[in-house]
Order: sequence, then C-alpha cells, then structure tokens
Amino acid sequence: MHLNKLPSFLFLLHTARSEPLTTTPQLPSLDGVLDHVVIYQPLPPAPEYKSDDSFNARGMEHVYLLTNTFLDLIQRDDVLPKGINTSMIISAVGEGPTACLQFLKLHWQDFLLQYIGVLTTGIFGLLLAIFLPLIGLFFCCCRCAGKCGAYPDSHYDKRSDACKRFFTGVLLSTFVIAAMFGAVCAFVTNHYTFTGWTDLTRKMDTSLDDAGEYFEHTGGSVEVLLVTNFAELEEVVNDILDESGPTLKKKLANITEAFAIETLNDLVSGLRKVKRNLRDISDDTNELEAKVAQLQDGLSRSQKSLSSALEGCNSNQVCEKFLNQYNLDKDLAMAEDFLKIKFRMPAITNVLSDISDLIENNIEEKVLVGKAKFDEVEKQIEQSIEDIKPKVKSELRQMGVQLENQNNKIKAALQEIDLAVIKKDIPKLDDHSLKYVEYRYYVGLVMSSAILMILLCFILGLFYGMCGKRPGGLYGDDCCNRGTGASFLVSGIYFTFFFSFLLLLLTTIHFLVGAAVDKSVCKTLLAPHRSDVFVQLDKQFLQPKLNEVLNEASNGNNQYSASKLISDCHSNDTIYNILNLESVYNITELTNWRSNYGIGEYIENLKNKIQIKELSGITLLTPETTRDLEELARSGISDMDFSKFTEILEDEITKIDLRSFIRHLRTVKEQVARYPPIKFVATKLGNEALYLENMNRVAEQVKLTLRHLKESVNQLETNIKFNKSSLREAIHTLIGQANRATGVIRSRGPELIGDLTERYVTETVGLIDEYVDRVISSIQGEVGYCAPLSTSYNATVVAFCHEVVDPFNGFWASIGWCFLIYLPCVCLSVSLISLYRKSEGYPGPLVETETQPLDKKRRNQGRGHRRNPSGLPEVTHSRALPPVPGEMVAERAHSRYRDTSATRNMEPPRYTSNPSLNHSAPPSAPSGEYERPPPYYYPGP
Repeated sequence: MHLNKLPSFLFLLHTARSEPLTTTPQLPSLDGVLDHVVIYQPLPPAPEYKSDDSFNARGMEHVYLLTNTFLDLIQRDDVLPKGINTSMIISAVGEGPTACLQFLKLHWQDFLLQYIGVLTTGIFGLLLAIFLPLIGLFFCCCRCAGKCGAYPDSHYDKRSDACKRFFTGVLLSTFVIAAMFGAVCAFVTNHYTFTGWTDLTRKMDTSLDDAGEYFEHTGGSVEVLLVTNFAELEEVVNDILDESGPTLKKKLANITEAFAIETLNDLVSGLRKVKRNLRDISDDTNELEAKVAQLQDGLSRSQKSLSSALEGCNSNQVCEKFLNQYNLDKDLAMAEDFLKIKFRMPAITNVLSDISDLIENNIEEKVLVGKAKFDEVEKQIEQSIEDIKPKVKSELRQMGVQLENQNNKIKAALQEIDLAVIKKDIPKLDDHSLKYVEYRYYVGLVMSSAILMILLCFILGLFYGMCGKRPGGLYGDDCCNRGTGASFLVSGIYFTFFFSFLLLLLTTIHFLVGAAVDKSVCKTLLAPHRSDVFVQLDKQFLQPKLNEVLNEASNGNNQYSASKLISDCHSNDTIYNILNLESVYNITELTNWRSNYGIGEYIENLKNKIQIKELSGITLLTPETTRDLEELARSGISDMDFSKFTEILEDEITKIDLRSFIRHLRTVKEQVARYPPIKFVATKLGNEALYLENMNRVAEQVKLTLRHLKESVNQLETNIKFNKSSLREAIHTLIGQANRATGVIRSRGPELIGDLTERYVTETVGLIDEYVDRVISSIQGEVGYCAPLSTSYNATVVAFCHEVVDPFNGFWASIGWCFLIYLPCVCLSVSLISLYRKSEGYPGPLVETETQPLDKKRRNQGRGHRRNPSGLPEVTHSRALPPVPGEMVAERAHSRYRDTSATRNMEPPRYTSNPSLNHSAPPSAPSGEYERPPPYYYPGP
C-alpha cells in the first residue's frame, strides 16, 4: 500500500512541536532509531623519530658567518657558466681525459669568468706562498749585513723613541690579539671538522631509519583507514541489517509505549518467582518467631540462674568485680528491635492463594498472546527485507575489496622506496674516507700549531718588551729584558717567513676545496630549487628515476620533480598531496559510493520493502486479561510492608556480645574454683556457660535466617514493583500504556513504521558517510605529513654542510686571517726590535750633539758581523771619570773589570763626557737607573 506522505509529514511536524495535538497524544521523537555505533580503531601512533636538524655552532657562528659572507662575495649565483650544462660535462668525462682537455680548452674562458673571484683569491694565496719566503730570504740577508734594524742607530734613545716604542707596541698588541682569535678558531674548527665527519655516517643512518619508519607508519595508517576501519564498519552494518526487525520493533514500542506488553509479560511470567519468594518469606518469618521466643526465654532463665549462683560468692572480689562489670538484668536480654517486631505475617497465605489462582487461570498465556501479536511486526519486517540483505552485504564487501586493492597499490609504491640499499652502503663511506680525514686532521693540527708558535713569539716579544727593563751588559743583569723581547720578535718574523710557503699553499688548497664543495653541494642541497646544477640533474637523472619508482602509485599519470617534492615536503604537506595522487585515485570519489557500488540503491529499496499493512486489528490486552491483571493489582501483596525486615540489624540480636560474655564467665569460674569454700559456685557458673553457648548458637541461627529473609524481600520487591512504589501502581501504569499503544498502532502503525524505516535507512547510510568522511579527511590532512621526512633530509644536510663544510671553511679562513695579520706584525716588529735594544735613555740635547760624530763613524765601521750577539756596547770601550777626591787611583785602575757581586748594593760609578765638570762637587743622590758612560771621543791621528 502506498503511504500518503502529507499525513506523514504533518505527523512528524506535530510530534516535533512542544504542544501536543488535540486529538492524539504526543509521541516521542523518532531520532536515534539505531543503537549501533562504529568504534573505529585509531590511527597508529607516530614513531619516535630520532633525527635532529638543529645546529649548534658552539661559539663559531661568527666565524661561519664571516666565511660564508666572504664566499658569497667572491662567487656567482650559478654553479655553471651560461651555455654549459651538466650533460656536456658528463659527456666529456665519460669520453676520457682527452675529451675533458678538449672541453676545457673550448670553455676555459667561461669557467674563468664564472669563478673569477675564487681564482683571484687562490692566485693571491699562491703568490703570497711564493713571495713571502723570498722576502724572508732578502730580510735575513739584510739583517746579516747589519741593515733592516739589525743594530740600533744609537744606543741612546732619541727624544721620540719612548713614544714610538709605546704606540708601536700598542698597535702590535692589537694585531696580535686579532691573530690570537684566528689561532683559537683554527684549532677549534679543525677539531669540529674531524668530529663532524666521524659523526656523519651515524646521523645519515639515523635519518634513513627515520625515513623508513615514516614510510612504514604511513603505510600502516592507510591500511587502518582503508582495511581495518572498513571491516569495523562492515561488521556494524551487517549487524544492523540482521537486527533490522528487532531494531524497528523496539523503536516502535518506545514510541507507542507498546513496551508495556513486554513488561507485563515479564511481570506475570515472574509470578512463580513471586510465589516462591513469598513462601520463603513465610518460612523465614515463622522460624524467626520461634527462635526469637526461644532465645528470649533462655536469656531470661540464664539471668535468674546466674544471679542465684553469684549470690553465693558476692563477698569474693572476683564475683564482685564481675557483677560490677555486667548488669545481668539489662545485659542478658534481646535487642529492642527484636522485642518490638512481630515476624509472623498471616496475610501471606491469602496472597499466595490469590497468585496461585491467577497462575491457574492462565494469566501468563493471556498476556503472552498480546505480546505475540506485537512480535508479529518484527517477523513481518524481517521477512520483507530477507531477499535484499544478501545484496547489500555483497555490494558492501565489493567496496571493501576495492579499498583493499587500493591499499595494496599504495603499500607496493611505498615498498619501491628501498632505503635498505642506501643504508647498506653508508658504512663504506667511513671505510674509504676516514683514514684520509684523519690525515687531514693531523695536517690541520700541524698548521694550527705553526700559527700558534708564531703567535707565541710575538706575544712573548711584546710581554718582555713592555714589562722588561732596558738591556745591559753587566753579568748580573736580568736576562728577561727588552733585548729578550726583541729576540722573540725576530724569531716570530723568521718563523713567519719560514712557514709561509707550506702554510699558505695548504690554506689555498683548503680554500679551493671548501669553496667548491660549499657552492656545488651545500648551496644546492640547502636550496635545490634555486640551484642550476640541481635543476639540470633533476631533469636528466632524478625525474626519470622518481617516475620509475613511483610509477606503481601514479600509473604513469604524473611527472615528478625532485626539487618540487623537496619543497612540498619542507612545507609539511601530506604525501597524498605531494605525490598528486588525486589524479590517480581521487579519494573524494568515495562520496559517490551509492552509485559506484550500488549499495545506496539497495538500501533505498528498504523503504519500499518494509511496509506492514495489517495492524488495524491488533490488540495487546484483551478485556479478560485486563481483569486478571487488575485482580492481581488488588491482591494484598501491594499492602504488605516488608521494610521492617530490611531495617533490622542482624548483628545486634542481643544487647551484649554473648561470645565475649561467655569467655569472661569461664574466666570467673576458673578463678572462683581456687577457693574451696565457694567451689560449688564454680560448678554452677560452668553449667551456665554451657547453657549460654546453646543460646549463642540459637542467636547465630536467627542471624542467618534474618539475612536470608532480607534477600527474599529484596528479590520480591524487584519482581513486583518495576521501578514503581508498589505492584498495584506498576500494573495500573502498564495497563494504561498497553491500551494506549493498541490505539496508536491501530491508527498510525503503518505510517510510523514507514517513518521509522526512513530514519533507519538514513542512519545506516549516515554510518557509511561518516566512514567516507573519516577516510577523506585523514588521507588529505592527517596521514603522511612530511615533517619527519623533511627533518631527516635537513638533519643529513646539517650534518654534512654545517658540521663538516662550515668548520672546514672556517679553518682555512682562520689560517688565512692569521697570516694576513702577521704581515703588519712583521713590519711593526722590525721597528720595535731596534727600539727594544737601545740600552740607554735619552741623554739630553748636549750629549746627543757630542755623540753624533762618533755614532756616525761607528755606524760606518760597524758593518758586518760582531762578536757581541746582543748588539750592546762593550763595557771595555768606556773610560772612567777622573778619581774623586779622597779616592785611591788603584781602586779605579781596573774598574772595567769590577766585581758586580761586591758592588751590587753600592752606588754605581759616575761617568761624564764633559771634562769641564766640577769633580769637587758632592755627588748627587744615586739615580734609579744605571747610566752608562759615552764612548771616548777620538778624532783620529
């Protein structure tokens, strides 16, 4: 029968309103027909990736910044010149050395212009390596000839020498401090280069492990979505189809209140249990009545017997203490609750008779007839869709098979990315390179040590030159004076020239290698989309390989570029979007599952299949059944109050604990037996203890019976009340609900079933739509985020470029920096050497004028090598002043051989070059510095 949609719409509209219809009672909402919920297995948790792409420069960030800035200034943006590509180079290399030379002959100008900055810097380093040793050779020859600051012009300071010495020393100190920074950086970067390379293979291995775990986790997530979750959905949908009849009947019962017939059926079918519970209650109450009376009489008798027995020993301290502790009249008695209550319930007999009559009147069968009529609705629903269930299940399974096939294709594509081959070759990198890396490390250590040796010479020269005293020719003078500082400065100059060729040559080689690797490898890996070499290699080699590897996933429909894949991966996109799998398998097409798999058509047919026409004659409760149920409601069982039994405490039957009282009584009996005059009292007390033990056993029986009574009462209330205050109220409520349900089913049953069926179909379809939305949202925005893969890639680049190449470039930059600083240090040191070797202070303008002729003559005569290595004036060339009045001539005869140890604490002798000096004048106070006499002025013959 065709259902009229307009009345159905009006019915649903009115049931959704807050005001009920005037002609029909308000019915519950149709929402939530299904009780089934799909509990999906969550996606597997992300593995703990170990790759770390962070970089800690460890204090060398400024060195790396300056080095990379310098390389950026001298290098062009592109690796290869215009008009030359990687194919030409690879072709020339493949044809052999002759083709390579021919290729360079044709394009040397292009390479020269492309790398003009690098070549200029390298040539500059080579020129320095060649010319600095030659300059050093000329400098040594000049020194041997007495030139180039080999000897000071005069042993006296000129007027400006003190100022020159100070400012030149300060300027040299500035350069030395700058060179010290370079020396420290040379040692540190050399160590960082070595440790970075030795740790490179471990970090590459970790990155490959993380990449493998990423692909494995991605494949596992896809399998959970397409296979596991669909199996969970399929199981629930199949259960919904199998339970369609009970589900719709249950919802119809909730809407029409027809569930009352099932509740009534449960009630009448439990009448036998109620009858059994009442019998148990009757037996328990009768037993309790007898046992309580027996216990009460026994305790009363024991009170009298104990009182009589204890009167015979009331003068004894033990008996007196026992009587003071217990009041026999009050303690040996029943609890008040047991004295006030009457356990026997005669009305139970009448109730049992009424229930027996109803059972014999077949009340169970009468209620079961109405329930069977309502159960026919379930059977008709099941029969109406029996032929369509297998078709829906078959189409649903076909959908699952196709999803499994897609999952297998994705897994096959991911398995094509075989990282095990690359990982297997990683240990070979250490096998072939670690030995040479160690050699280079020790070469760098020697280079840094040579730089440090030169630096120490300059530092010590400055230290002694600034802090030491003037050089002197006396045997007792300090050796660590300015002359020593001059010697250290000379050593620093000689070492600079001596090591220059080897150090500058090795530094230039390091520079060329580091600049080439940084430009061709690191700049390319850090920004592949901006590298001309990577773009060409990608087009020629990487793209075909990627397309071959990913052909299983793309079916040859997509062309992949390595630079774009890397860029998209760094942007943390999902692998579905990165590989552009939408063109291969558009996941959004799952939303068309209704038409693609035919499931929607079959499920929609359920609306037309589930149609029940004959519901107008249904009767849930006949008048006769109603009368029997009302008779049950009028029975006395509803008037019985069983709560007085449940409120009794079974552990408090007597006012005292009989066990404790009996133990105490036995103790008194043993103590009284020690006194012969009252030994007969002990016998009586023992008898009473035995009697009380029997009473205690009766109390225990009362306790057990009372406990069983409570359990029977609880079961009875559960069987008869049905969440109501009494059986009478429960029956009247259920009869009203059943009668109302009969009216609703008769008038609107088919219409309600049609609406429930539509809602049933909608919710079933909603479960499938929910699964499709879950798959689409997870595949497009949750599964396969490329951040772990990007981190693995960046960790490898950081491990090589930042932890190996940057320290390597920082090393040659530090060595080159030191040598550039040493060049002005050499010039300043030459000036300081002659200033530090002057042994006399500024003598004044008069003495300076007198000594000029002699100094000039000595400069002409002092060429060549001298025996005095320090370049200081010979003491024997000085003449003493005439003897001071009062001084013996013999004392000064050999003054040039004076014993310095004997005169160490005496005032030094005074000399003068002025013959007109008044020697009779008293000597002035001794000065703090020893003043050497000027040489004799001898004009010649």
